[in-house]
Amino acid sequence: MNLDLPWLALGSFASGIGSLYLLAQLRTHWDKPGARWFVATIVTQTGWCFSYGVALLVFDPTLRLALEMVSWLGIIWIGFCFLSFALGYTGRTNVLESGWYRAVAVLPLAGTALVVTNPLHTVVWQGFRVVPTAGSAGADYAVLPVGLLTIIVAMLFVSFGTLLVFDTVVSYGPLYRREALAVGLSPIPPGAAVLLWAGGIGPAPTVNLTTLLFLPHVALDLYAFVRSDMFEFHPATRRAGERAAIHDIATPVAIVDEQGRVVNLNPAAERMLGVDKREGLTEPLNSFLTGDDIATDGGSSRISIEAGGRHREFKVRQTALRDEAGTQLGYTVVFQDITDEIRRERRLEVLNRFLRHNVRNESVVIQARAELLAGELDGEQSDHAATIERSVSRLVDSGQKARTLAEAGTGDAALESVVLADLATEIVESARDEYGGSVTVEIPETLQLTTQPALLEILLTNLVENALQHVPEAVVTVGATGEGDDVVLTVSDNGPGVPEHELGVLERGRETDLNHGSGIGLWLVRWTTTTLGGDLAFDTSDGTTVTVRLPKGRTAAEAA
Repeated sequence: MNLDLPWLALGSFASGIGSLYLLAQLRTHWDKPGARWFVATIVTQTGWCFSYGVALLVFDPTLRLALEMVSWLGIIWIGFCFLSFALGYTGRTNVLESGWYRAVAVLPLAGTALVVTNPLHTVVWQGFRVVPTAGSAGADYAVLPVGLLTIIVAMLFVSFGTLLVFDTVVSYGPLYRREALAVGLSPIPPGAAVLLWAGGIGPAPTVNLTTLLFLPHVALDLYAFVRSDMFEFHPATRRAGERAAIHDIATPVAIVDEQGRVVNLNPAAERMLGVDKREGLTEPLNSFLTGDDIATDGGSSRISIEAGGRHREFKVRQTALRDEAGTQLGYTVVFQDITDEIRRERRLEVLNRFLRHNVRNESVVIQARAELLAGELDGEQSDHAATIERSVSRLVDSGQKARTLAEAGTGDAALESVVLADLATEIVESARDEYGGSVTVEIPETLQLTTQPALLEILLTNLVENALQHVPEAVVTVGATGEGDDVVLTVSDNGPGVPEHELGVLERGRETDLNHGSGIGLWLVRWTTTTLGGDLAFDTSDGTTVTVRLPKGRTAAEAA
């Protein structure tokens, strides 16, 4: 190998210039995770390259020794800076900002002190002399054990940082693969050169080839950070998201092994269980529950436990944890606090019983007495009594509809095959007898769907009754067709159309003091359509046409 040392000096200068160019390209990424430490790495690298390039041209022993010391400082600090970059870039800022990692900085500081003061104690190297090699200034000296240890520590820093970056490749797949590979490979050429030089191996042991091998290092970094925008899509975002998905959410989450022993707890779970995570590790999860136990089987359950001195109800969901080979590793256990929800349900049950029994019974009494009064009184008083009777009748009817919906929405979702024409005909005949009007059914006899008959009957009954009740001399058409996997049901009338404010309330899904519907019929239509997995649409351009699109077939899981 022909080593022309002036050209090696030029190679060092070229590496320094390349490093400066890389620094210029990184100026817009200064605030990205790990970017400042990467800049510190490149600054150290730049100073090392230029100083060693000058050193190869200087034969004065004192100045040559001073420049050699700068090279040693480059070796010492570049490893620490690169490891710090890897921690920040891969989202391990908790390690980077920890007290023990700050203590690690003592190692390069101690190495710096030893190198600078080596002429006084000669524990890093000894016997320094300038050796002309092919017309340039080489350096010959014995690196002592303390110096070798300093180099090894620096190379360990680089190795750990490289492993962290490669872990990104393994963990996060193709999103960062090419860029992380480039950065992970970039320290290998200069790192190998340092180790060969420290061991006195090579054709010219008096020359450190590390700065020359910074050229491929810079090329790989330029590919990763300039061409591939590595700082634009960094794994710190994904790692932070993964941590936030469990650590930062307010929902208690525990990770257990197959035997139900705690592997990890998020802060919310620590508060719920009243245990510090470090104390709870490897202990059975059930040992921290006062009340019901959890069967670690991957299923869902509902438990009652004492948490924080209060009785709470939780819905527990378990999700199996598997590795890439499909091996069962444990479960993620999520606790959903449903205490307030259950309390609301119980209050609603009490209110529902009160409305269904007390209010309904009293309304029936008022209705009967008003009907008697209307028959016995004359003139204006009779009209007043009839008005009371009609109003109470509407109130009782609304209560009955609400009761029907509540009863139909409880229990298991019973699915049956329904012949739509038969059901529609039965409903139409009953409504026509009660309200009058003209109703036509235009549904093929063969059209069927698998659904919940009770809810479908509520839906169709309210559509037909709404048309007959609100349209004098109503002409109503009930039709249905099959379209692919759906049944499209339409109910049309010749009335003035549903008022806009009524439709607005349905679209918003809630009522206010100023915006509310006049009855419960349209709400029943909306609720039953949604429960049956359908879509609802109104067309009021010519009368009212209500279109309900329902799936022809549903599974029990979908119905539930």
